[in-house]
Formats: sequence, structure tokens, C-alpha cells
Amino acid sequence: MDSFHPRLPQQKLPLATFDSLRVWVEQTARNDDEEAIVLTERAVRVHSLPHVGQFTLGVSPQFCAIVWANPQDETPLTVGFSLERDQLQTFLEDCPLKTPQRNRALKRLQGYQQQPDYHSQVTLNLAQFISDRSPSRPAMPSPHTAKPATTRQPVEDALQHHRQQEQLLNQVTTQTCQSVALAVLISNTVARVRRFLELDRLCIYQFDNYNQDDHTGTPPGRRRDCMTYEALRHEGLTSVLSRQQSQHWQFLNQFRDRYERGDTLMFGSEDYDSQLPENSQTYLQELGIQSHLSVPIRIQGHLWGILLAHQCDRPRVWQPREQEFLEHIADHLSVAIYQAQLYAEVQQQKETLEQRVEQRTQDLRDALVTAQVANQTRSDFLATVSHELRTPLTCIIGMSSTLLRWSFGNLTPKQRDYIQSIYNSGEHLLELINDLLDLSQNESGKTVLSFSEFSLTQLAQEMFCMMVDRATVNGVHLALDLQLREHQDRLCADRDRLRQILFNLLSNAIKFTATGGQALLRIYWQDDRTVVFEVADTGIGIPEEQRSLLFQMFRQLESTYTRQYGGTGLGLALTKQLVELHGGLIKVDSEVGVGSKFTVRLPCHRSTGGEVQPTPPPPIPLPPRKGHVVLVADQEDEAVLICDLLTAAGYHTVWMLDGSTALEQIKMLKPVAVMIDRQLPGMDGCELIRLLRQLPNTESLKILLMSDPLDSEELAACQEQGADICLIHPIEPEQLLNSIMTLFASQPAI
Repeated sequence: MDSFHPRLPQQKLPLATFDSLRVWVEQTARNDDEEAIVLTERAVRVHSLPHVGQFTLGVSPQFCAIVWANPQDETPLTVGFSLERDQLQTFLEDCPLKTPQRNRALKRLQGYQQQPDYHSQVTLNLAQFISDRSPSRPAMPSPHTAKPATTRQPVEDALQHHRQQEQLLNQVTTQTCQSVALAVLISNTVARVRRFLELDRLCIYQFDNYNQDDHTGTPPGRRRDCMTYEALRHEGLTSVLSRQQSQHWQFLNQFRDRYERGDTLMFGSEDYDSQLPENSQTYLQELGIQSHLSVPIRIQGHLWGILLAHQCDRPRVWQPREQEFLEHIADHLSVAIYQAQLYAEVQQQKETLEQRVEQRTQDLRDALVTAQVANQTRSDFLATVSHELRTPLTCIIGMSSTLLRWSFGNLTPKQRDYIQSIYNSGEHLLELINDLLDLSQNESGKTVLSFSEFSLTQLAQEMFCMMVDRATVNGVHLALDLQLREHQDRLCADRDRLRQILFNLLSNAIKFTATGGQALLRIYWQDDRTVVFEVADTGIGIPEEQRSLLFQMFRQLESTYTRQYGGTGLGLALTKQLVELHGGLIKVDSEVGVGSKFTVRLPCHRSTGGEVQPTPPPPIPLPPRKGHVVLVADQEDEAVLICDLLTAAGYHTVWMLDGSTALEQIKMLKPVAVMIDRQLPGMDGCELIRLLRQLPNTESLKILLMSDPLDSEELAACQEQGADICLIHPIEPEQLLNSIMTLFASQPAI
């Protein structure tokens, strides 16, 4: 229950009348019986009960009454009043107040009996009470009677004055809790207090040496050690905010010790000669200040400033309640200022931390860029060195092979062994260089896949024949398990790269399997779109804690393996990259002393038809992080530029030359975006877009059309076919990247 509205006769009455009725109810009840029961809303507040308004209820043997009002109303208040026992009893029963005093009041009301002339007596009693509280009024003012200096205010006015003071203080507290800007809070408070006390001027003098930060409440553009806030009764009064007048207020420093102690100082124009220097006396007289009251504003025991009250139209005797009220205002302002300073310190610390985080992030970015540059430099170096080494190695291998097959002249056994060693070493070194070259091409995004359709059975048998002799030399039994049906034999992939993958896996299986062990190549289809290659062995196995090193470049599991089995640690790293280049996955299952099984899954298409001519080899960079972007264009210079830009931006870029064969390859790759040149050999780019949009599950595919300048009708036609964005030749790098980013940040295609 948020509020409580009793069922009482109600009337709009002034606040003063309501307060008088409350006093009358309490006095009448207690005058009738010293043990009378008087309940007010304070009992509800003590017990943290819901809001019930303000009320006074009195019950005695000869009297019962209640007066109630809703304080949320603006004056005049809606006041409820009753002298009827039943209505008082209903109020107590409905009220959420559950205390022993309430129960005693209900019990007393149950035995209460009203006298026949009860209402008449109570009405006369109330009339007498109101008459006693009304101020006396003389019949005619006498010209010989001097007007008294002060007039005694009624109790109601004093109560109202006190409430207004509390309201002003509550406003300062509320604005402080709401984190209102400090300058706004101080300005509003100064203006309200000046109006309430009917001052000619209320201002604040702020000291410069309190704090050196910029969060002490000084308005923007004003220096400290001067007047910083001011409220005037009317525009005819002189403002004290100008900087030229600040020097006249330096006399306040001579009372600084007293202000530091918290003393409030008051003096009038008659005190100027005894307390102020001559220049300050003249200045205050020019301002017409006849009464001056100054209250220190201290924060955590340190003097921040002074609250100054001025009366200029007449001498004013400062009342103790006025002094006390201004001291309360100064205390509330000090709390607000201190809270603002704490908040500013927290904000400053937050900004400092954010700057540190930003700087640290930038340092990490710089370090990452440096590492990437170093890595790219290494890759470029490997590619250059590999190319330079291949030529002399080819000569060495070729000449040694020729010497071994020389048709004239006889070689001694030692000579033949030497030449065979040269040939074998050259072949091994060339294999390592090829691995290095492939890795450098992968890392630079220049690896090329040549997709074609071939027979899985033929590839498997070729690999088996190639590796069986090596396995026999090592004493390892090599087996082939083809779980392929007749219509599952055809595969569309890069045959040479797949052959390289199987070669690396089978080589490792044979190398790390002891004499008498077994190695197995198994091929099968997991579903209609995934072909699985398994290479299993009964070798030494791989410890679980070392499996994370398997696919890292230049990493061997243990140095003993290097000495015993040889190798550089490039084979599996390259294998993983080639598998991922096809959009596939590779995993390993192993147990030490039992063996290992490497499983490769490739998402591919197979055909049920006859032989198909290989498509032109599209350059396919190593997939980065953000998905494939397919480029269909035949202009090499522009295509290379676009591929380099997208690769640097983190996209897997696939370049296709022929639009007629691009549709099937796009279906296989499932890219996130396709860039199509409108002028394709033998096909219009818009027609390719139309065919793409007819494929299932292409609603989210983003399509960019590259074209020569188009008029509005041509552009509308291209968009109707399904193009999301049209880029005009020549393609600007900034425009291209912005278009890509815009597409991925937008909703599905138009």
C-alpha cells in the first residue's frame, strides 16, 4: 500500500488551520484525562509502515476526535475531520498501524458513550481555542501610539517558516544525491536562500589556496580567491562578481583564523571604522551595505569559502534562527562540494586508467604489427631463399641421377655410394625447401589451389604404390582400405595438394612405426558432402600433453625424436594448412605405445557423371578469420589488387576467372560475400547474380557488382537481380573496404 486515504468528511483548509486543529485535538484529549490516548503519524514512521499522511487522533473518556491531511497536496490541504466514534474506529481498523497503543484506543472506543450535548460542547470548545490563538486587533490606530519595532508572529507562521527552511535544505540534499552539476546546485541554492531570507545580496567568496584541482565548484572562466556566486534582489544593485572588485574583498583574509574555527561574523555600517581597512570601508559604503553576515564554508576541516549575506536598504538585526539557517546551508553546500570533489577524483582515476589501458592496448597493437612485419619478412625471406636454392639443387639432383645411369664407363662401388648419397641428400633437401616454400606461400596468402575432378580409388592406389616400398624397407606392413561405392569414387578438389597431405601423413606413420608394425590408409564418405581420410599406425604414439605441438612449425615433440627419426617439424604444420585451405578439419587420436590415427575431413562435391575438364586454377589465399570472399573477374591487375586488399583485411579471398564455372565452385565454398565483374568472358555479371540468388540458402549472401558507370535504370536493374552494392571502375581501395564493412554490418541483402 503506497498511500492511505481514510473515509472521513473532508474540506480544503490552509496548512495553519490544519496545524491548529491538530494542537486542539491533542490538548482537548489530555485536558479531559491525563491517561488519554493520542496517536500521530510518527508511530507509523517509527515502525516503517506505508505512508498514511499526517494525522492526530485523540481518545479520552469524554472526548474523541481525529484530524487528517495528505501532505502531498499543495496548500490548501485536503483535511479530514471527525468527532464520530464509528469513523474513528474505522480509521484505526483500516490503518496499517498495528501496535498495542492502537489496540488500546480501539478498546476504549468500544466502551465510549457520547453525551447528548457532546457536539455542542465540543464546538464551543473549538471556538474558544481558535479565539485564544487569534491576534488581537485594535479598533483604531492612535497617531500617538508608536509602531512597535517587531510584531509577534503567530505560531502558524513560525511553523510555516520552519517548514520552508527544511524544504530548502532538503532541496540541496536532493540535488546532491542526484549528482546535479555543482555550479548549478550552488547557483540555485544561493538564489533560493536569498529569496527566502529577503536579502538584498547573497554571494560566495571562494579562496584560491584551498585546492589546486579544477573541481572545487568554481564556475567556468572564473579564477578563485574572489566572488564566484551571487544573487541580487534587483538589477539596480551593484554586482560584486567583476574581477576588478575582487581586491576590495581581501579584508576577509584578516578574519581567516576565525573562519577556520567555524565562527560566524556579523557587523553593520557602524562597525566599519573599527574592523575594516579604509579602502574596504569605502567600497562597502559605495555598495550601500548596511548589515553584513558571513558564514564559513568548510570542507573536511579546511576553509573553502565564505557565504556572505548583505542588507542594503536598511540596517538589519540578524536573528539567531537566520544565522543558524545560513550555517545549515553552508554545511549542506560543503557536503555537496566534497561529494563533487570525490566524484571528480573517481572520474580522474577512471580517465587515467582508461588512458593506461588505451596506451597498453596501443603498445600491444604495435607489438603485434611488429611481430606481423617480422613474420612477413621471415616468410618473404624463406620464399626468396627457397626459390634461389631450388635451381642449384635441381642441377645437383639431375647430374647425380645422370651419373648413376651413365651408360659408358664403370663406377666403383664406393663412387656409386658417394653419388647415391649426393642424390639422396639433394632429394631430401629439395623436399624440405618445397615445404618451406609452401609454408611461406600459405602465410603470405598466395597459395594456389587447382580444383579438378578425379578418382579417389586411383589416387589411393597411387599413394599406396609410392609408399609401399618405403614401408617394406622399414619393416612396416602398409594396408589400404577403400570403403567407396561405385558412385562415390569421384571427388572435386586439388589433387596435387591432397596427394601432398596423404604423403606427409603416410610418411610419418611409416617413420614412427617400429619394424613389424602396421600402417593403414582408409577412405570413406561420412555423408554426401564430407569425405574422410584416415591414416592409422601402431607406432610410438603421442603423449597427450605434447599433442598441441603437433601442428606448429619447426616444432618436434622431443629432441630424441629429432635424433632418432629426423625431420624439421614442417610436415604436419603444412598438412594442417592445406586441409584448412580446402575448408576441412584434421584431428589426431593417439595412445603412447599403441599408435596414432590422423583423421582428415574435407567438405567436397563428387560427381556421378564422366570426366570433366579441369577448371582454370583460381588463386585461393589461405583462409584468414572472417570467411571466404569470392572474386569473379578476368582483369588480372585489378583482381590482384582486390585480393591483396581483402587478404590484408582478414578475409579468405578466392579468385575465379570464368563466370560459367564459378557457380558450382561458389556452391561448394559457401562464401560470405561474392564480388562479380559485370563484364565476364562469355557471361554477363548480372546473369550470374540472378543464378546465385536462385540457389537455396543465399538470402544472407552479400553480392557486390563491379561495373562501368551506370545510369539509374541500369543500376535499378542490377539491384533487382540481387546485387547489394554496385562499385564503379576503377575500384578505390577505401571504397571497397568500406563497402565490405557496410554489408556485414547491415541487414540481409536487398
